[in-house]
Amino acid sequence: MQALTNAPAGAARGVSAAARPLVSVVVPVFDEAGTLPELVRRLTDVARTLEVRYTFEFVLVDDGSSDRTLTVAEGLAVLDPRISLVSLRRNYGQTAALQVGFEHARGDIVVSMDADLQHFPEDIPAFLDKIEEGFDVVCGWRADRQEGVNRRWPSAAANWLLRRLTGLTIHDIGTTFRAYRGDVVRQLRMLGEHHRFIPVLAANVGASIAEVPIKNIGRPVGASHYGLSRTFNVLLDIVFLVFYIKYLDRPMRVFGRLALVALAAASGITAVLGYIYLAYGVPVVRERSGWFLLALVLFVSGIQFLLFGLISEVIVRLYFYPGQAKPYLVRTVTGNAADVRR
Repeated sequence: MQALTNAPAGAARGVSAAARPLVSVVVPVFDEAGTLPELVRRLTDVARTLEVRYTFEFVLVDDGSSDRTLTVAEGLAVLDPRISLVSLRRNYGQTAALQVGFEHARGDIVVSMDADLQHFPEDIPAFLDKIEEGFDVVCGWRADRQEGVNRRWPSAAANWLLRRLTGLTIHDIGTTFRAYRGDVVRQLRMLGEHHRFIPVLAANVGASIAEVPIKNIGRPVGASHYGLSRTFNVLLDIVFLVFYIKYLDRPMRVFGRLALVALAAASGITAVLGYIYLAYGVPVVRERSGWFLLALVLFVSGIQFLLFGLISEVIVRLYFYPGQAKPYLVRTVTGNAADVRR
């Protein structure tokens, strides 16, 4: 990666374009024909103000738009050679579009943002300054969100939950307006709708995280692609994310604890029922059938959790160490065969 310098503008004027860090701005686009020209114009203005320090490229990823977005983007790409356009065959979602953009970005620094003009390109210099300070990932913080309650409150709840579960201290984990060092972003592999959790995934691979306040307004053109229905999907994604970052290589820690809780509860209920039967002669299977069935279900569940844990441990070892298992052990090797590397 090229050296990232924070040289004064006067000193940087003599630096050739090849020596300046390349900044790739990755923009997933879906039905944004009305906002795309304005976005590119503002990105171009920002790039012009920073041209003494950086060179820029703009990676537009059309995520199967159904309006004139692709045609508009193609026209913009003809006018500006810095624009790269990737067109997906259908709508795969923002996570896939971002992943494709990251794979096509060549920059030493990669900036991701939305195309709906709710993110201000004029905030990009603040992100780059934080990267220059040595951080690997810089997240935007919508400190004064101008969107409706139906978006602000679920987002605030999700951010609070993620901070509690993951230990990240940043305020706004969900926004896609972020900057990354290129070597970090190229290590990320995302599926589903995990673009919201990139800071968590990045921290999991050892990246240092910072945040900068950004301006935020309501969507100026068109309708939002988000709604309350996605809130439940986010909650399910958080459950998986916590398991992925904390227990991927030790699944027995999860299933084993669940098994112990279930078996302990079943044993406690069984002990109480046994005492009632022995002390008072009450036919607990008939008179306390609900508790008896609950104990039975808990016993079966505990055994199943243990089996899930064992199977998961085997699968994890096959995932991390494929092809390493051998059906034998060698005690000693003598002679020329001892020099053969295994």
